[in-house]
Amino acid sequence: MSILDSVSTELIGKDLDGLWARQQAISDNLANFETPGYQTKSVSFENALKACLPDPAEPDAAQVTDGQRMEAVRSVEPQTTQTKEQKERADGNSVDLEQQEIEMARTALNYSYSLQAMSDTFSRLRTAITGK
Repeated sequence: MSILDSVSTELIGKDLDGLWARQQAISDNLANFETPGYQTKSVSFENALKACLPDPAEPDAAQVTDGQRMEAVRSVEPQTTQTKEQKERADGNSVDLEQQEIEMARTALNYSYSLQAMSDTFSRLRTAITGK
């Protein structure tokens, strides 16, 4: 384990991976807005990451080591699925353009926030090492 390894940096890294995968899926959805029969893709990963965090209500939560948590976080992969939404057009396409644009903006903001969190983590580490 190195000085850069921590549960928080692993979580942020996996969050960035998941948000990147979501951004790609949304881009695919927008690119195929007019493709007949295209089904909307969605990406999920947040619940799997949340499950890696300790639950203070559980009495055994304190017995799980950081190494075990890091391995659990590393095993999380974004899951891409095709969703058959209720609003399917006559051509069989299920992409809701307005909803996808909202998701794109939300995902971009989350990605930016996560990048800032990672930058702050390394900034604190640099300050601890150099004292500046």
